[in-house]
Amino acid sequence: MVQNGTPLPAKLPGPPLSDRDAIADACYRAFASIDQSSEELLQSSVTPDVYTDIAFKVCDGYDELRNKVWTHVNENVDTIHYLTNMRVSVDTETTARVSFVAQAVHCVLGKGYEADSPKFITGAFYNCDAVKVDDLWKLKKMKSTHVWCTGDHSIMRPPNAQ
Repeated sequence: MVQNGTPLPAKLPGPPLSDRDAIADACYRAFASIDQSSEELLQSSVTPDVYTDIAFKVCDGYDELRNKVWTHVNENVDTIHYLTNMRVSVDTETTARVSFVAQAVHCVLGKGYEADSPKFITGAFYNCDAVKVDDLWKLKKMKSTHVWCTGDHSIMRPPNAQ
């Protein structure tokens, strides 16, 4: 299911991206997959053995990331992620590191445009490792350091959680 507009495809038409731009695009695809509920973008942005430590939640592998985080957000939360201050180090022809700052706005699914609906907003630093798989850069490791938050944290709890 895709909500919040139709995302651009994983492989963009037009001239090929530079490695730096393609690595940044893997980051953008990962977060667009959440914001636009596109599992195709999620699959295109991370490796099957991806390791994530994001917002104090550790996932080991694509299936765990999808099942523990992506599906919950997709089914319960509307999000917008802003990525900035992106820096990319292309270390070899097939490996790279990237760092950036992210701000995320979360709200109850379908309620975000209501002026008085609760929001949960976070700010974090990210450090990621990327690898080139065939002709597409993907994230192999994602680590966040959340430095601030404001708002109603309960938005992020799964339904029926205590």
